[in-house]
Amino acid sequence: MTSLIASTGNDLSTRRGPYVLAVGSHKGGTGRTTTALALAWCWGQSGRRVTLIDAEPVQAASLVAAGADGVCPWANVRLVGQAGSRDRAPLTGDLAVIDCPSLTDPASLEVLAHADGLLLTTQAELLALRTMPTATRAVLAAQAINPRLEFVGLLLPAYDEGDELQGHMLAELRRAHGHLLIEPPIPRRPELRDWPMSPGSPLPSGPARTAYQAVADALAARLTVPG
Repeated sequence: MTSLIASTGNDLSTRRGPYVLAVGSHKGGTGRTTTALALAWCWGQSGRRVTLIDAEPVQAASLVAAGADGVCPWANVRLVGQAGSRDRAPLTGDLAVIDCPSLTDPASLEVLAHADGLLLTTQAELLALRTMPTATRAVLAAQAINPRLEFVGLLLPAYDEGDELQGHMLAELRRAHGHLLIEPPIPRRPELRDWPMSPGSPLPSGPARTAYQAVADALAARLTVPG
């Protein structure tokens, strides 16, 4: 893990490289990898130079983003991971997006020690929200090591607009933690679910891509990323 990130020359005390955004979660199935992939694709399409770092042990991001030659074919996106680039040169460009290990995995601390921001993904379901203190503890532990790490916000991928319970949970989140939510929530869509079936393909068109593009634009403005 450290070999992918620590040698980037992105010392947070004197950062000269790109903004490093880790996408993390405290449990599986929250859309963490899909979000890292989608943001990298959207920012690359807008002309920003992006390094996508696959720091997850199962290398799921590499399986989606890498073409047949093991290199990411997306415009302006360089993949660093088991199935991607072996380049360990210092990061350049505008952004680095990390598909982070689970925040319950001690390896996530190694990743967050070299990140500028953390975007947390979760689901609009009771179990995910009740276990949120686990994520909070992990963020605080990472900030103790890396005081410059900022909590960027909370994103809800795979949101089912037709699920009454999810609608209730989203309304409650907006009421209690609206300042932390990244809007809009990403709708659950079959084309997004099937994206891994076509490695190296673009982010599928449809409502989910539209929502991810809106999130990418909002984050770029918030994080003062060059356009």
